[in-house]
Amino acid sequence: MIGTRHDKQGSNHPKVSRALAVGFVVLTLLGVGVTSRYALLSVVFDGLAAAVVVVPAMLMGLWLVPLFRAGSMPLRWHLLLGAALGLGLTSLLVLLLGLAGVLQRPVWIILLFVFAVLGIVRIRMLANRADYNEHARSRVAEPHNAGAWSYLWLLACPFLVLGLLAASNAPGFIWQEEGFGYDVLEYHLLLPKEYYQAGRITYLPHNVYANFPANVEMLYLLAMVVLNDVHDVGVVANMIHLIFGVLTVFAAWVAGREWSPQAGIISAVVVATAGWLAFLCGLAYVENGMLFFGMVAAASLLRGARYRVLGRGGSTESDPADRDRRLSWISLAGAVAGLACGCKYTALPMIAAPLGLGVLLLPGGSIGRRVAGACVFTLATSLTFSPWLIKNQVMTGNPVFPLANQVFEATPPGWGAEETELWVRGHSTQSHQRAISARLETLWNHVLWDKYHRFGPAIILLAAAGFFGRKRERVDLVLLVVAITQLAVWLSATHLFARFAVVLLIPLSLLCGRGLLGVSRVARKSIIAAVLLAGSGWNFTFAALLHKQESPGGAPASLIYDGRLGGYECFAVVNHELPLDAKILLVGDSRAFYFKRQVDYCVAFNRNPFFEADRTAATGRELLNWLRDQGYTHVLVNWSEIGRLASTYGFSPAVSPRQLEQMFNRLSAAGLSRLGEFPHPQKNTRYVELYEIPR
Repeated sequence: MIGTRHDKQGSNHPKVSRALAVGFVVLTLLGVGVTSRYALLSVVFDGLAAAVVVVPAMLMGLWLVPLFRAGSMPLRWHLLLGAALGLGLTSLLVLLLGLAGVLQRPVWIILLFVFAVLGIVRIRMLANRADYNEHARSRVAEPHNAGAWSYLWLLACPFLVLGLLAASNAPGFIWQEEGFGYDVLEYHLLLPKEYYQAGRITYLPHNVYANFPANVEMLYLLAMVVLNDVHDVGVVANMIHLIFGVLTVFAAWVAGREWSPQAGIISAVVVATAGWLAFLCGLAYVENGMLFFGMVAAASLLRGARYRVLGRGGSTESDPADRDRRLSWISLAGAVAGLACGCKYTALPMIAAPLGLGVLLLPGGSIGRRVAGACVFTLATSLTFSPWLIKNQVMTGNPVFPLANQVFEATPPGWGAEETELWVRGHSTQSHQRAISARLETLWNHVLWDKYHRFGPAIILLAAAGFFGRKRERVDLVLLVVAITQLAVWLSATHLFARFAVVLLIPLSLLCGRGLLGVSRVARKSIIAAVLLAGSGWNFTFAALLHKQESPGGAPASLIYDGRLGGYECFAVVNHELPLDAKILLVGDSRAFYFKRQVDYCVAFNRNPFFEADRTAATGRELLNWLRDQGYTHVLVNWSEIGRLASTYGFSPAVSPRQLEQMFNRLSAAGLSRLGEFPHPQKNTRYVELYEIPR
């Protein structure tokens, strides 16, 4: 029974753990295979391709851990910190070498091979050392056996099945809420494609998103380089994002295990059974990377809190090195928090800032030492985040471009005051959501009780029990402050997308694990386990329903780029019928990822040269001549996207769908010929048209 004392057969615990691990893997693969044999093949082959990119980086990171002089630690901590530091450093290395034009395939294959060999050597060294086990000076007395609690890991199995099924779909197939991965095809994968084809990372005046921090996208770029492919790498990118999700669960387990094996399992399973992880695995986004680095940063900070420091009045230390050890762990937390910021700008106010505030609240030590610790944390964060800030400063004149551009007033090519105003207006909270009551209602409907329950009630209940249901410590206050800060930022500084609140998984899951501290009564432990069991069932019901509605369980990218799906017929014409030297101008649509001919596009916020040319052209013939002078042979117009963007973000320069229709009427009168017209798969409306420019 869960909650009883540890069984007497502790010596058999490794065998039980191995059996559980094997059973977990077998059940997961069976679940995927029974649902879709294609998805199973994708998991095997695309998953291995993803591992070729990320595993050597994780292994290489093992050599970086000793640089922080954090003292002896269990093997799990070496593996966790090695994964975080290795993946982060590899992303930054891709950035730096990409800026220098070093994206040649042989170079990176050799580098990854060297990383793997060095990592294996390091693991062998660790295996021969005594301190990879819990060292004798551990501040937390913990039993070696989690007992029946280990079986709770099986609750994560069906969620991993859903995540793998989602990841086996090429970008563009699933999640209507996310525009079927619109952002993936507009920049998360499109920008790595452009860098790969150009052979270097450069400033792109037509896509403002190229100025976002992109630690995760650098790994997608690395996959394209190593695999020497672009259009079929989308599923590999999904698998890389899924690996980050798995690592997030591992990080939650390592963090919780600092308190007890059972606490580690609770923290990890709460994350693994949250619907958000299975949802995000079907998108080559960056949130899983941000979650992983954020969870490792929080875990490192909390481990640092274990080391006692001199208190007020100069109380005696148990170990003279403890003060240095705490600073080492704080610097580790800061460095990894900076890597989280390098995944997404929102990590700065929602992960780095609250954790930095948490340093001031750690137990023990004088105010001066806490302030010094916060300074160390901030410096370490700045160092690992700074490559992206420096890149933006050099390329645009604004280190956080396009954010805060009213302050920096950067005007790089394709950008000016009009575009800054368009950006601010497009990313501000809607007028009907500005009242506090409206924001709180949105918080309830989109986060705490959204229709797919991607957080679920269990994590809220268990986190509340972890904070209010026991004698609180300073660490609990740190986690509460992190959660409150994240909520405050989400409510006041974002446009209230549900996905932006996913960072709440970090403090909530750790509070859930802390709910077991000091609990000795079997009944209470059983209640916690029962809530987790019921909560995972609740979450899986809604997650499975969403997958049933939208996920086909594995679909190759060729269905899109070969135009074999309704609504994508234009890809068949462009990719297979147009000449190899064709150059197409996309109007309205910026999802250029699957096109195999040279295409130019412009996202809604950047200044559009085509629209500017129309403003200065006196006649349709002059505009047609401009198209010829730019080398275009064809123009593809997505009227559906034009209507959608005109009603939301707008264009720069400002232009309406009616004005664009008149523009193409003038071009047609001047000689532009319609080559093809493609119907909408669901609506009887004007959709996509392909024009040919006469020579």
